[in-house]
This record gives sequence, C-alpha cells and structure tokens, in this order.
Amino acid sequence: MHTGQIIFTICALGLLTLAILNLNTSITNNDVSLAQNRYRLEALSLMTSYIEQANMYFFDEASTDTTCEKKLTDFSLYHDLGLDSDDGGDFDDFDDFNNYTTVDTGLSGVHYKVMFTVDYVKLQGDTFAYSTNREYNKRMTIAVTDNYSEPLLYRNVSGDKVRDTLKVSFVNSYWFYN
Repeated sequence: MHTGQIIFTICALGLLTLAILNLNTSITNNDVSLAQNRYRLEALSLMTSYIEQANMYFFDEASTDTTCEKKLTDFSLYHDLGLDSDDGGDFDDFDDFNNYTTVDTGLSGVHYKVMFTVDYVKLQGDTFAYSTNREYNKRMTIAVTDNYSEPLLYRNVSGDKVRDTLKVSFVNSYWFYN
C-alpha cells in the first residue's frame, strides 16, 4: 500500500466514524422526543378523563334538585368552592374538585401529579373573566406534571431541563329547562 492509499483509508474511516456518531446522536434525540411525546399524550389523556368525570357531576350542590330553577343566591360562595363537610370525601358536584390534588398513574406506570382549581367566571367581551360573585358559569383548570425529582415532562431552557406543566381550562354552565 502506498502512502496516498493509507491517508485515503484513514480519511474514509474518520468520515465513517463521524457519520456513525451523528447517526447515534440523531437516534438518541429521536428516542427522547418520542418519549416526551408519549408522556405528554398520556398526561393529556388523564386530563380528558378528569374532564369527562367532572362533567358527570351537578353544577352545584344546590342544583341536585332538578325540579325547580336555581337562582345565583342558591349556589356556593366563591370561597366555599371545594369539598363540602357533608360530602364525606366523595365528589357530588362540579366545584368539589377545587384545590384538589392527586397522584395518578398512566398506563406506562408514570406517576403524574394532577391539580385542580375551580372558580366562577363571567363573560366579558369574548373572554371569560374570574369573578368573586356567584355566576352561572364555573371554570375548571386542570394542571398535570410528572411526580419525579428528575422531570419527565420538561422544556430545555439554555441547556437545562425545566419541569413543564400541562394545563387545560374549560367552562361548565348551569342550565335549567322546564
């Protein structure tokens, strides 16, 4: 073998090594991205399950009697939203979720921290605004994050992993039909 062929072979091996390293890095990044998407999708699925569950309950403790229309004064005060003392720890109306936090496990076995807030809202223009008065609309916000010291749901900020929290809000309204 001549010197030129040796140099050519060394360069070819160097290029092959760079290609393999770049491919390995790319595969690793794709795996991390796929895992992130799986965890986010699972967290969104948990939120959807809780939304469906919350929509099964009555708007307010007062609206469990469906024989007559309820006035705003019949509903819970904004600072009384949450589990009532007579509920025995069981949810029976929409606002019982207020300030409730639980740890739920997805199908993958990941433990997610699920946090709820419920408040009254009123329509102002084309948006819902927080209200300290009783209204015919209640908004529930569900926030989900993972429950690990090393976050599984995260954003990269300047090369650091910063825990990410997924949030969704929806409005439930009281309607009476006679």
